Amino acid sequence: MLRIFNGNLQEDLPTIVAAQDELDEYTRALIADRRTKPAEDLLTDLIAAEEEGDRLSTDELVMMVDAVIVGGTDTTRNQLGCTVALFTHYPEQWKLLAEQPEIAPRAVEECMRYFGAIRGTGRLASEDIEYRGILFPAGTFIAPSTATANRDPAVFADPEVFDISREPGGQPQLTFGSGIHYCLGAALARAELQEALPLLARRMPDLALDGEITWKPNRVGIFGPDHLPVRFTPDH
Repeated sequence: MLRIFNGNLQEDLPTIVAAQDELDEYTRALIADRRTKPAEDLLTDLIAAEEEGDRLSTDELVMMVDAVIVGGTDTTRNQLGCTVALFTHYPEQWKLLAEQPEIAPRAVEECMRYFGAIRGTGRLASEDIEYRGILFPAGTFIAPSTATANRDPAVFADPEVFDISREPGGQPQLTFGSGIHYCLGAALARAELQEALPLLARRMPDLALDGEITWKPNRVGIFGPDHLPVRFTPDH
C-alpha cells in the first residue's frame, strides 16, 4: 500500500489497490467480530464511541483502523531509521542519550524537528487564502514543507543546531502536522520512539555508518532510509 509514496503509480497502482482491498476486507471482518464479541482493545472502544448519539459507521471505522495501522508501523519505522542515521553524525549526543535515558522525550521531539520522516504534506485550500501578498484560491492544491517550518528561526532558537537536551519551546515540531490533520498516531509514535532510542543507544554504544545510506524518494509522504548499513559493538 505504501508504494503510493514511491512516485511510480503507473507501475505500482494495481499492487496498491489489491493490498488496500485485502486490508479493508480483513478490517471489516475484525469489526464485525468485535461488534458481537467486544474485547479490551482500541477497536472495541472506537465501535462504542459516541458523540451526541452519533457513532462511527463501518466505512469510517475501516478508514480509522487503516490510519492507525499505518501510523503505528511505517511512519515510526522510517522515523527511527532517520533518527539512527542522524545520530551517526552526533556520537556525543548518542552517548548522552545512553547515559540519560530520561531525556528521551526531548530527544524524540528534537530528532523529529531536525530530521523528520514527513518532510511535507498535501492540502487543498478550503477557502481563499492570502499569504505574503500571494492569493491561493479555494480549491488550490498546496504542498507545505514541514521540514522548512521545523527550521524556522522565528520559532526555534539556533534551528540549524541539533541538540537533544534542547528546552521545549512554545511551538512544537510540525512533523506530526497540526490542526484537524494532526497525526492520529502521534502518541503511539512518541511512545515507541521514546522506548526504542535509549535502548538502542545503550546496546549500540559505538554506532557508526558502515557504508553509504540510500534514501527513499524525497517527496510528499513518508521519507526514510531504504538501506542503512551500520556497525557497532553489542553491549548487553
